[in-house]
Amino acid sequence: MPNRARKIFLVLAVLTLAVGFWERTHLMLSVTNFLSGNRVLAENLKPAGVVVQPGSIIWSADMETGDLSQWSLPDVPGGPNTGGGVFTSGIATATAARLAHMGHHSAELSITTPNTPTSGTRLFRWKETHAYPRLYYSAWYYFPRRYVPDGSPSWWNVFQWKSKHAAGNDPFFTLNVGNRASSAMYFYLYDQNTKTSYGQELKAIPEQQWVRVEAFYVCAEDKTGHVTFWQDGVQIFDVANVQTRYPDGGCEWSLNNYSGSLDPRSAVIYVDDAAICTGGRCP
Repeated sequence: MPNRARKIFLVLAVLTLAVGFWERTHLMLSVTNFLSGNRVLAENLKPAGVVVQPGSIIWSADMETGDLSQWSLPDVPGGPNTGGGVFTSGIATATAARLAHMGHHSAELSITTPNTPTSGTRLFRWKETHAYPRLYYSAWYYFPRRYVPDGSPSWWNVFQWKSKHAAGNDPFFTLNVGNRASSAMYFYLYDQNTKTSYGQELKAIPEQQWVRVEAFYVCAEDKTGHVTFWQDGVQIFDVANVQTRYPDGGCEWSLNNYSGSLDPRSAVIYVDDAAICTGGRCP
């Protein structure tokens, strides 16, 4: 065999052995991680109906305008063609603040409780939810300290979908904040329509640290609805075969600071980099 051909043969043989070694090593590591309960691998086992590929952003708000006007686009706040808006009740305010996940601003949501009946501030979007029944959502939260819902009943709503119809506008699914026995805060899911609460032991809510909350929601008048949540990339809820709107109503989404009673009485949280996406989880 000529020297040139021999060299080419040797190079190809070495490359083939190297690729085979890498594939065997990668497979062994994957199996080891699976057997040891590696959470990163487990997270990739997505539930049926939840798309894995990255989605396309169809609306977002980073508050870098220095106000909350992005929540009303495509119109100005209070205009006739708003796609959402900012709403408060009781003792509550919503403003842009100089504290940010990225950039310079976020939304500061502040309430004082107890109030008759409640205090709440809500950042709503309905343009996208009226147009698409299957959507993915993302937002970053910052809790500067620990709060304890202490009403009767105790609840603290920070993320919700409502359904508006002729008889009213009511929550269907809400992401609430509760406290474990250690008093650490955590997220739990509540189905207002069936009065069903879903708990989880996977994640606590960190204090003085940004935390990402993602969701997938299928807006359905019958039991073909679907609700999934991730906290910092870890799936914490996946509820299928549920009703997620009224038969004669649509879906509307909001980020909130909303409660009947909290300790301490004045509660402030921050939200930033909110997005709604189609086709997969928000990038």
